[in-house]
Amino acid sequence: MDLDDIAQWDTVALEQLEQSLTSRLRAIADVRRRLDDVGRLPQWRGEAAEAARTQFQVIADDLTHESAAIGAVKQVAGETLDAVVHLKKELGRIRESAAASGMAVARNGDVADLPGQPEDAGADAGRERLRAELRAASRALIRQAEDIDADAADVMKRAASGDIGAPDSADGNAAAAFGERQGHLSAPAPPPGGSPLDNREYWDAMPQQQRREVIEQHPEWVGNRDGIPAGVRHEANVGRFDDERTRLETERDQLRADLDDNMFGGLFTADDAELWYVEQKLEDLDDLEKLVSEYPDGKLMLFDLQSGERGMAAFALGDPDTADHVSVTTPGVNTTISSLEGMTEEGKALKAEAERQLDNAGRGNETVATIAWLGYQPPTSSGPGNYDVPFIDQDLGRGWLIDSWQSDRAVAGAPKLASFYEGIDVASHKADPHITALGHSYGSYTQALALQDPGPGQPVDHAVFYGSPGINANDEPDLGLVQGHGFVMRAHDDPISVVDGFGRLGPDPVQTGLEQLSVREATTPDGVLREDANGHSEYPRPSGNGELRTSGYNMAVIVAGLPELAVR
Repeated sequence: MDLDDIAQWDTVALEQLEQSLTSRLRAIADVRRRLDDVGRLPQWRGEAAEAARTQFQVIADDLTHESAAIGAVKQVAGETLDAVVHLKKELGRIRESAAASGMAVARNGDVADLPGQPEDAGADAGRERLRAELRAASRALIRQAEDIDADAADVMKRAASGDIGAPDSADGNAAAAFGERQGHLSAPAPPPGGSPLDNREYWDAMPQQQRREVIEQHPEWVGNRDGIPAGVRHEANVGRFDDERTRLETERDQLRADLDDNMFGGLFTADDAELWYVEQKLEDLDDLEKLVSEYPDGKLMLFDLQSGERGMAAFALGDPDTADHVSVTTPGVNTTISSLEGMTEEGKALKAEAERQLDNAGRGNETVATIAWLGYQPPTSSGPGNYDVPFIDQDLGRGWLIDSWQSDRAVAGAPKLASFYEGIDVASHKADPHITALGHSYGSYTQALALQDPGPGQPVDHAVFYGSPGINANDEPDLGLVQGHGFVMRAHDDPISVVDGFGRLGPDPVQTGLEQLSVREATTPDGVLREDANGHSEYPRPSGNGELRTSGYNMAVIVAGLPELAVR
């Protein structure tokens, strides 16, 4: 199966087949009714009448099974028609886009330049990105066409061999409906190990009916898959709440029973620790249900209570797929799902301030989305296996020691964050959405590693690192950023400065070539007097008067694509 096969697929024949089979089903239903009417004639009695009625029943049973087979073929013909019409439309869009840029798409999905293109056309990053998108879209169409063809062929073979039937007690309409359920085109699974671009093209290649099937029957396929539209991810993830609660409660009850049955409790097993984490995840689920309820227009773009010791999630305000400006905030030590409510409140204030600054700049038609991303497991000082260090206090002691001494959590989380950035970019309806990465504390180190992650080239335009212990870089080019697009903020009394000198996570961020922004009290260009940020956590939080602090304002103007307004 290739693109030419898709283009030549005979939709007229499919439509005529569906109509013909619909007429055939009506004719069969009419014959059954007539047989039933004749068989019920009250004056018709005797052996001949009984023999005739017996034969009528045999004929009716045969018609029932024929109705089931015809119903299945009619259903698959109709669904194939809808799917092929969608494929042809997508193929036309791909070829038009290629031609408009001086390229042509081969039947196998390869994309080549048309004659007469400049010799240095291959050096154009935007052009090469388009080429990759066209290639991925074309191959997604081919995979979808192969899946449709295989499903349709299977239904046809089963109908021809008599493997599609219906209960003898079914009437004609019930038999046809029974057959239709067996003639359904199944939705294909996403490509294993697919990139965010592959995932987007997989979704685009499916007709609406199959998309609904995936959301309703296989939400785990798309809820956490980067490149899938944010609204789809949200619906799929929220739809898994009940099943996840049932799974976790079952696991909790089993662990409790095992502990009760063991005379040593959890002394020689890990059951007590496992129980603690399962109960924590149930609390996480409560928190997420509350968050979704409080922000009905928000989008749960990540929901994972299975792959790690602790739960992971990401929540967006605004629509990342349509927004002109998107920010992603990565938090640090001791952040759990219970922290997402506070992060979302901070994101709400950030979004409002960025939109206000855009309005002040005469760009009020531009939109903003903010995302709190906890798609990794930062170090924590609570839970089984973690021990407090009696050094000044728990947070300053163990928290910051972990922050400066452990890199494994960031190393594990960085590829996930890099994929999330790429997913935002490829799922966007904008040609080039403005993406800002915001990283706090240990999350700033994770963010820096994500920006350095090898791949097709990270799509982040600006990055802010605040309260950072290290970013493993000396300047913007080390992070894949344009010179002048990386910023650092640190409060004078932020205790993170106690440990950044160890150098385990790179040079002290405020000593690098990135531009340092002010966190002190200031009157910003919009005439607002803003408070300073103190300690380690005040950077994104509104002050007592409801206004963002100078640090929060700086993040807002950068998110809005107005870095010239930031306070240095």
